[in-house]
Amino acid sequence: MRRPSEPETWSGRHDGRLAPIRKLLLTGSLVVVVLALAVVPLPLVELSPGPALDVPSQIDFGGPAHPVKGRLLLTTVTLARPSAIGALEALLTAHHELAPEQDVIPPGVNERDYLAAQQQVFDESLQVAAAVGLRAAGYPVSVSGGGVEVAAVIKGSPADGKLQVGDVIQAVNGRPVQLASDLQAATETASEGQTVTLTVLRGNQQLPIQVTLRRISQIGRPGLGVALRTMAPRITLPFPVKVRRQDIGGPSAGLMMALSVYALASGEDLTHGRVVAGTGSIDVNGTVGPVGGVAEKVVGAEKQGATIFLVPTSEAADARKGASRARVVPVDTFDQARTVLRQGP
Repeated sequence: MRRPSEPETWSGRHDGRLAPIRKLLLTGSLVVVVLALAVVPLPLVELSPGPALDVPSQIDFGGPAHPVKGRLLLTTVTLARPSAIGALEALLTAHHELAPEQDVIPPGVNERDYLAAQQQVFDESLQVAAAVGLRAAGYPVSVSGGGVEVAAVIKGSPADGKLQVGDVIQAVNGRPVQLASDLQAATETASEGQTVTLTVLRGNQQLPIQVTLRRISQIGRPGLGVALRTMAPRITLPFPVKVRRQDIGGPSAGLMMALSVYALASGEDLTHGRVVAGTGSIDVNGTVGPVGGVAEKVVGAEKQGATIFLVPTSEAADARKGASRARVVPVDTFDQARTVLRQGP
């Protein structure tokens, strides 16, 4: 391709016959630039309100199920790679956020592996949520795992230089961890600057490793700065519980899935005919953890008519920034969320 300056020297002459060619090539170059700005993705990720989905209608419930009169919505954030023009539009659009790509996808992890890992986390989260909901409804469940493996380490994070890909974290401050959610539960309430001692299996050697927690932009709170996966998770339910949608990733639907499974299994009317939405991860003990993107999620929930939005306590202020009609209710546990909904309108 010729550079825009080339038409002026292409023939060695500067007569009028070159003017139309010069104008055409220059105009064409500008069009190429504009098209590039329109279509070439930048090293940014745009976060925007995603769809809010009714969980009970998406669950294949292997046991006896009771009807849910209202709606229990899980909420999502849509991730996209914006072009320059798309990034500008995002800056000018309410509840659209731009983040550096490395703040969303850990460096060294390609996009396909990242998405696959997030879907695996969602599948694990569903099983943990089902265990919480079924246990609350009186069903016998058991949950165990083979440890937590480090899948990636974020550059510049507290774990950088201390943990390695392939390390298996067996305990935090002497407390055994079997699932990735166990490790999250052990660190999600930690304060900035707190030091934790990890028991790590590296090859055949067991090592004590101390890590001082700092705020991680990906999760919006102090953390280790690693991507994790549960090794050989074993969650035994009395019957299968699955979600039909296969395009959802991450742990943030845990709370709403647990409430939905409980409602289906117990028959208790938690919605009282309302549209209830929310977000928050959940561990096997029913503890609700922060997830991020809550302002965008409230917007998506309100589009579906939600009047109540359940959110981890630490993120309630952010959720209120996005809410215009829904009542934002902070919760820390499954039991708290259930109690709030039992109170009715």
